[in-house]
Amino acid sequence: MILIKIIRGFISTKQSYLMKFRKCSSFETLEKVFERLCEKNSGVASLEISGAYDHRKAELTMKKLYDKVPASVWTFVRE
Repeated sequence: MILIKIIRGFISTKQSYLMKFRKCSSFETLEKVFERLCEKNSGVASLEISGAYDHRKAELTMKKLYDKVPASVWTFVRE
């Protein structure tokens, strides 16, 4: 039961960061917002922030919104 709560908490936190990142329409803006969030949170939610950041990079690369990014898309996402 505790694991389920942790997973749900991770998903909802990642989703909230993804919603913030979806306001960014360019890679430059996304990078600035990501850096600012990392500085502000200083490692507290770094896994969630990084996951949402990568998800948004995939969306910007493919010019599509995804609930779950397909594995084939990750080959097009640059580091």
